[in-house]
Amino acid sequence: MKLKDLATVIRSKNASPFVLTIDIFFDDDEKYNLVKKSGVINAETISKLYKVPKEKILGIFFVDPVKAIKISFIKPIATDEIEYSDVYGAQQSIPLFDLEIE
Repeated sequence: MKLKDLATVIRSKNASPFVLTIDIFFDDDEKYNLVKKSGVINAETISKLYKVPKEKILGIFFVDPVKAIKISFIKPIATDEIEYSDVYGAQQSIPLFDLEIE
């Protein structure tokens, strides 16, 4: 099953010119716990999907009371650089959509 089929919201945003944050929300405990227990959302996966070294991942937080996962990492290109194509960071969650959850 893909993450986009389990999560209610998968969104990204700039947390600063240098940091991107991704939020994943679920509408029930079963779906949230399935993803959490799968272990698929980890530093190695984020590193591969976003082409950032593991040491640039600031954290992957599982927030049980709200059934959410928050991922933060230092972006490869700062928001104010000419090569950066998403000024708000709003379209950076897409690589997670098709992540397989087993």
